[in-house]
Amino acid sequence: MGKYTRSFHQLGAADRPLVGGKCASLGELVRAGLPVPDGFAVTVDAYEDARDDSDLRERLKYLVRGADPDSPQSLQAAHERATALILERDLPAAVEEDIRATYLELSREAARRRGTGDPDRTPVAVRSSSVDEDGDAASFAGQQETYLWVVGGDAVVAKVRECWASLYTPQAIAYRCGMSDTDGNEASRISVAVQLMANADVAGVTFTVSPRTGDRSVIAVNASWGLGQAVVSGEVTPDEYWLTKVGPSVTESRIATKLHEYVPAPNGTGVTLRDVAESRREVACLTESELMQLAQIALRVERHYGCPQDIEWALEHDADGTCRVMLLQSRPETNWRRRKREKGRGTTKATTDLLGFIASAAKGGTR
Repeated sequence: MGKYTRSFHQLGAADRPLVGGKCASLGELVRAGLPVPDGFAVTVDAYEDARDDSDLRERLKYLVRGADPDSPQSLQAAHERATALILERDLPAAVEEDIRATYLELSREAARRRGTGDPDRTPVAVRSSSVDEDGDAASFAGQQETYLWVVGGDAVVAKVRECWASLYTPQAIAYRCGMSDTDGNEASRISVAVQLMANADVAGVTFTVSPRTGDRSVIAVNASWGLGQAVVSGEVTPDEYWLTKVGPSVTESRIATKLHEYVPAPNGTGVTLRDVAESRREVACLTESELMQLAQIALRVERHYGCPQDIEWALEHDADGTCRVMLLQSRPETNWRRRKREKGRGTTKATTDLLGFIASAAKGGTR
């Protein structure tokens, strides 16, 4: 690892200022012995040095300050110009070389361990990791970009830059344009996670608290076929499972008609949405033993952090049918707390649909 990258194995909660909430959490999960795909963080310093390598910091500040937060046209124009500035500028050589070298190291080690694949082109996910991941700034900033099945050093560097550019959505600019220089700079500190892709047959989200009622004796699981993007974006109605933490044991399930799934694109880069075969659409995508495995791991995560968690996961199945759970991220569950605050202000909207909570988490969380 160089100056601008850190392996997940090197990270923990105390590294949040350097690598953001997502990467720090992944490091914590690794340290706790939980199953996390290998990867690394592109540190906050990489973006900070890229901005300071030229006049980019000042030009971006000027764009944000000059935008009219009440004008969609002004915000859109500022967004387009800021994105172009970030994507057009050459990276400092040291930053780009570090990202490329660390990706190649990760790719080659994965190919060696698996015994398959091009050692220089192992697929990864590239995800933004905000320093203020669970705060208001992150929620408003919209800086939660995720790119799946990214292949090769060129593509990884490009997607890291796109994660940086996601700091300048129209919503983010509107939120930050009235901030002081100090607060605005703090709200635009970002790291990026580069993580081996989990080749998921099934993926989803687990809450270690009921998002309906706040009951902490409950585990709620949503799952669907393919990669988890369809679940967290609300593009499919997933299967729902409810379990008690004592045991644990399944108390309720609802098997949905799952029409679509995300899978790797045929050309080997990116993902594509396809129809689920009719024979699988109304079949439960999790067995009871798989549910038990997910529940036991979720309880370990909750014990490690000491509070209810919102956990994103994927299931891989080996050729012999063995199931392996891979944790993609975990964060404190915030939707029930947010709903209680809104209820206290008299602004909550009653709902009993778990999918609504997951869609909300995807928009304001860390997907």
